[in-house]
Formats: sequence, C-alpha cells, structure tokens
Amino acid sequence: MLVAVLLVGLRAQSQFFLPIRGSYYGGITNVNYNPAIANSPFLVDINVISVAATLNNNYVGVDHLALTHPSLFSQSDFQAAYMKERVNGKDKNGYIGMQIQGPLSFMFSFGPKKNRSKNAIGFSYHANAVLNADNITETFARTVYYGLGAKANSITNYLNRDLNNANLSVKSAAWTDFGITYSRIVYDEGEHLVKAGGTLKLLIPVAGTYGYVKNFNYKWTEYDHLSIYNTEAKYAYSQDMISSQGNSGSNAAQSIPTYLKDGRAFKNGTPTVAIDLGAVYEWWPEKNRNEEMDCHCEPFSDKKHYKLAAGFSMIDLGALRFKRAGQSRDFQANIQDWNVGGAQFPNGLLSLDDTINTRFMVKNSSQYFTIWLPTHFNFFVDYYIRNDFWITASVMLSPDMSRNKNMVHHVNTFAVTGKYENKWVGVYVPLSVDVFGNVSLGTTIRLGPLTIGTQDLLGLFAKKYVYNADIHAALKVTIPYFKICKKNDFRFQKKNAKKWF
Repeated sequence: MLVAVLLVGLRAQSQFFLPIRGSYYGGITNVNYNPAIANSPFLVDINVISVAATLNNNYVGVDHLALTHPSLFSQSDFQAAYMKERVNGKDKNGYIGMQIQGPLSFMFSFGPKKNRSKNAIGFSYHANAVLNADNITETFARTVYYGLGAKANSITNYLNRDLNNANLSVKSAAWTDFGITYSRIVYDEGEHLVKAGGTLKLLIPVAGTYGYVKNFNYKWTEYDHLSIYNTEAKYAYSQDMISSQGNSGSNAAQSIPTYLKDGRAFKNGTPTVAIDLGAVYEWWPEKNRNEEMDCHCEPFSDKKHYKLAAGFSMIDLGALRFKRAGQSRDFQANIQDWNVGGAQFPNGLLSLDDTINTRFMVKNSSQYFTIWLPTHFNFFVDYYIRNDFWITASVMLSPDMSRNKNMVHHVNTFAVTGKYENKWVGVYVPLSVDVFGNVSLGTTIRLGPLTIGTQDLLGLFAKKYVYNADIHAALKVTIPYFKICKKNDFRFQKKNAKKWF
C-alpha cells in the first residue's frame, strides 16, 4: 500500500514556482514565499489564476517516453518495460504537492511622494494539498513493488527474516487559506534598505490523514503471511473522508462536490490560524533621493532596482485541526501469520477500519487530531548582473519537526537560477538539486500577464527515467508605476546621475 502511494504520485522537488522565487518582479505570486512585498515595481498586481503541481520520489523512475505517450501506462508489461528502481540501500520517500492561488488575490503599494512603494497590502487565498510517504525501507518497498511471492523473495530475500522499519509514516492534508499581508520598508538610509512583512492566514481544513509507526517489527513466515510483533501505530483520518463511507474508488469522484461543500461549512474540522513572516535586505548603489534634479523626464524604468537582495522567511507556521472519523484510532499490532495475500478493501477506508478493529488492539482516541502545516524556511540571494540579466541562489528547508510525524512537508531544495527579466518579460533557467538526490534543469517564461514553465525540462528530453515532475502557470493583471514626473518638471529628475547598471 505504501509503495502504491509512491507510484500513484509518479503518475500524476519541491518548491512551487521555484524559478521566480526571490524575483524583484514576483508580485503577489511571491507572497507565500516571502511576505516582504513592499518596495515593489508594481503599483497593483492582481492574480487571475495561478496553479502549481509537483511530485517527487527517490525510488521509482518512469521512462520519459511514457510521459509523452500516456497510452503506454495501460500496457500489461509497463512496470518491466518503462519503470526503473533506484537501489542504493537508502529509505524511500515520496511527495505530491499542489497549490492554486485564487482569482482576485492582489497586492498594491502606497506611500508618501518620495517613496510611493514604501508600504504594501495584499490579500490572497490558496487551495493546498500535500502528501508524504516517508522512511520506507528499501527491503519493504521492493518486496511490495515486485508483489509477494517467489520473485520478490529472490530479489529481497524477505522470507523468514526479522525485519524492522523505523519511523515509517504516511500523511496528507488538503486545506484552504485566506491571508492578509502587510509589508513596509523599516530601514532606508543611503544605499541600504530593509523591508519586512507578515501574513495572517485563516485555515479551513478540508481533508487529512496520517499513519505513523515508530518501530514496525515484522516477519514474513510465508510469501503472503505476515507476523507483526509489539508494534504501536498512530492512525487517523478526517470525518466523512470520501472513501470512508463505503465508497469505492470508481464512484468516489461523484462525492467530491459534496465533500468540498462540507469543508467550506467547517464540517471536516475546526478553523485555525497561521502566520508567515519574512524580511529582505536590498543594496542600491548610488541611490540618493536628495540629489539635485534636472529638467529631463523619463518613465519609471526597469533599471530602477537593487543591485543585490537577500531574504529570509518562515512560511506556514501553524496547524490544521480535523474531526477524527469514528473508527480511525491508534492501535497496537501483535499478530501471527496474517494472510495478507487475500486481504481486500472493497469499501475503502471503511474496510481498512474493520480489519484493524477485528485483528488489532484498538485504543481510545480524542475526537480531534492535528496535522501540522508544511512549515518551511526560505533563503535567497538575488544579484543583478547587467542589461536585465540576473542570478538567484535559493534554499528551501522543510523538515518534519513533529514528534509523532503528523507534519506534512515539502522537499528540501537547493537552486541556482539564471534569468533575464524586466517588468514585462522574463526567461528563467533554474538548476536545482533536492534532498532525494534528483537534479533538475527547468525553464519558465513570463510574457506580460502570463507565466508558464516547469522546474525540470530534462525529464522530457534528457533523462531516461523521471523521478520528479513539476508544472506551474499563472495569469495576472499587473499595473507598474508609470511616469514619475511631468515633462520638463525639474523637481523629479536626478541631475547627472551616475549609473551602475
């Protein structure tokens, strides 16, 4: 079942909109990366729709040919012909993430005449989903991948061995958030500027699940007979999950509209709050707003930007509180020779609950359970080279800091992005490596209101097997600052200004 989670993820690294993170022209799209959005080149930035989806694993790769020929997935020999294991003795992990920024999310700048972008206010809302499968031992993953039987045993030698899987966990969460952002310049002297910002978010839980086993002690006494010894498991899923009401996967889709409606009515959990915090330092060489002006006027220029910026942010500091489904409770497993080969779950989670209650010692559990948000820490340095060419280095760290492994998380990612950008056009080429060991080279293009790209273009052309995939797109309405003075108005133009760009 756990390996199936990974494989489903592949058929669908990880930082949403990675190529434009840290960009001077990110606008409202970057508010959930760093809320310090003041001193923007945009007077107003309005989102029409933004969508990003990423998936990643360090175990199974899919032949890139299958990505462009989906019909291959239906072939009976697909696993043997188009899939490849990464066998290195390390635990296996999988990730799926999705985020949609809703229409009419916006930001606008305001301030005194000397700096009309000193302050910024934003409103944004997102639909979010994250799924993690963590710390699956290679032996267990390969045994399930090849199916219980002689073939799997010939590969993993799993039969009649005392095995252990520490800190095994599977967790997922879907939620919406509504955030109000305020940012302002807090220091502005000479060449140096510091801005800070924060977002207060209302969280609406939609769906959540988690299972965690600190020490999974087990033995396969026969090919499909499993014994489990003194194993404590934590297990929960939210009330009215689609597959918890006896619905099979084939008709679960029909229940989605009702389920989402229940989520908006707070029937799946209790609303909570979360915060984002961020700060950015900017270096503006030759910046002196008190210089003498001459009589030549020019519009607000793309060249009026910093030479270097460095930022830090803490995103998604908070947790989701779900109503626990009545039969999803922690349990203790101590069972001999369980024939799992014949196990069937025709009614989804309802069947799984029946199995757990029948075979294991179930414990009393509270009415609610918590899943912590994917708190992550972002660092970036953005450097302007010349003639609209830039380079950005970024790090995202998203550790699972929860004691009971009930915290969803993204994939730690390190990236260097070369880019050409101004307020109307951007071309981004990010080179990234993640904690799973996947190296990616992507491309994103921004043309006026439209942004579209992928974090890993190599998966379509250069890589034989793809372990991670990403796509993102955004459509916005942007109003930059226009002329900063009237023609021949000597009050608003620097005299003999030295240019560093």
